[in-house]
Amino acid sequence: MKVTLEDGKEFSAEILLVAVGRGPVSTGLGYEEAGINMDRGYVLVDNKCRTNVPGIWAVGDLIPTLQLAHVGFAEGIMVAEEIAGLNPRAINYDGVPRVTYSEPEVASVGLTSIAAKSAGHEIVELNYDLAGNGKANILKTAGSVKLIAKKNGPILGIHMVGSRVGELLAEAQLIFNWEADANDVAQHIHAHPTLSEAMGEAHLALAGKPLHAHG
Repeated sequence: MKVTLEDGKEFSAEILLVAVGRGPVSTGLGYEEAGINMDRGYVLVDNKCRTNVPGIWAVGDLIPTLQLAHVGFAEGIMVAEEIAGLNPRAINYDGVPRVTYSEPEVASVGLTSIAAKSAGHEIVELNYDLAGNGKANILKTAGSVKLIAKKNGPILGIHMVGSRVGELLAEAQLIFNWEADANDVAQHIHAHPTLSEAMGEAHLALAGKPLHAHG
C-alpha cells in the first residue's frame, strides 16, 4: 500500500489506520423535542455552555468543543459557577493543554504557526532540540520544544515532542494563558537535571540568551 501526501511525499506500508474521529450519541434523547439547537448530533451552546433554551446547559463531548476529559471538567465547573451567580470567565479553548499519549508523547498549548498567522500576528519561531537536555539524554529520548511568539510580544504557542513532555504542559499553559513573553520565562531557574530545563532553555534562546544550544 502506498500513500501520497499533498506535498508529494510517499509512504509505503502494510497496514493503514484511518482515524475518522468521534461523534456524540444523542439521537432519540429528546433534545430536538425540547427545542434545543443541534448540528450533526452536537448540542449547540454559547461561550458559557448555554443552549438556546433558557435554563439548559450542555458540557463535554455532547458539544462541539475539544473532546478531552479535562475540558469536560472545566466546562462543568464553569456551568456550576454560572448557575451560582459567580460569573466565571468563558473558557479560552486555545489555552487548553493537549497531549497524545504515544511514545514519544506529543503535547501542545496555544496556536500553531498557521493559526497565529491567520489571526494576523507577525510571528517568530524557535525550535529547541532535546539533545541539549540532560534528562532527555538519561531517558534516551529525542524530540524538541517549539515556541511560537508574537514578534516583540507574548508566546502564542508551545508544541513539544519527546518522552514525558506532557508533564511540561503545566508550565506551558501558564506561559500561554498569562501572556508571558520569552524574557518573562527566561529569568526563572529550572531544576537540573529535569525535562523542564528544556522549557526554560527554549525561552532563553528565544530571548537571545541560549545556554545549551544543540544542532
